[in-house]
Amino acid sequence: MTTNRIKWTLIIMPALVIGLFEMIRHTALLLSILPMDVGNWLTPLIDAIVIAIVSRTLLLRLIHVEQALSYERTSRAALEERERLARLLHDQIAQSIFYSGVQINAVKEIVQSQNDQVLLDKLNQVVMTLGEMDANIRHSIFSLRTQITLDQDFESRIRSFLEKVLTANQIAWTLSYSHTRSDLDAKIQVQLFGILQEAVANIVKHSKATNVSVTFNWNKKGNYDWTFIIDDNGIGFDTPSISSHQYGIDIIKNRATEIGASVVFDSKGIGTRVIVDGHIIKDATVPITYEMAY
Repeated sequence: MTTNRIKWTLIIMPALVIGLFEMIRHTALLLSILPMDVGNWLTPLIDAIVIAIVSRTLLLRLIHVEQALSYERTSRAALEERERLARLLHDQIAQSIFYSGVQINAVKEIVQSQNDQVLLDKLNQVVMTLGEMDANIRHSIFSLRTQITLDQDFESRIRSFLEKVLTANQIAWTLSYSHTRSDLDAKIQVQLFGILQEAVANIVKHSKATNVSVTFNWNKKGNYDWTFIIDDNGIGFDTPSISSHQYGIDIIKNRATEIGASVVFDSKGIGTRVIVDGHIIKDATVPITYEMAY
């Protein structure tokens, strides 16, 4: 029912109900059963009940609109803050790193002329470190400035992200997404997308992978409702050596914990697989601006 129809119903319905009740109660049959004083009390009571029933629908619609407006204001404020942070990273930190790299390269030319190989090696290491810092900052700027909304389904968001990051780094990828049920709750989407971002960032920086496979399936059997898998063919790592000081691993574990999911890292020297198993979350509400948090 539209808002305009609800308003007209609120105006017309009580009058119709009371008018019909008055016509019926003034008939000879009801006058003998229903005393006039009782009827006078029943008239406003019925009127109040009808108004309350119709008003409830209008009130629920109003609450929904207010929640949507509040959600929009929160999202807009967060997006503006993210843009400010992205501009700060670009104008101050990224530019400073670039300028430092230029200065070090100038020093390298002097060192090369003096044939000091030890110092040249150290300068090359510094330049390499600055390059990694610059790449990380620019990736963070990209994440902050990438706006994603729930108007785009989860599969499309994953596909868009893989295209922008992996394809740009010349890494082949495939995506398999099951549609046997309705799409995931917003909170699950937020955390799984964050896990995907962290895993892909590690793949690009450390794994030397040439192919990545991302899979989402609804489980027909087993203890979990869904499974999310990120698989690469890189150099892998020693699984028993994972410790709490590895920040990227902690981020993935914490995100899985937020939605009550389990996460397993499977790596045997060739390739790495991140497996996240979880359940459906009921009535999950998360500000969509968190979707691209990185």
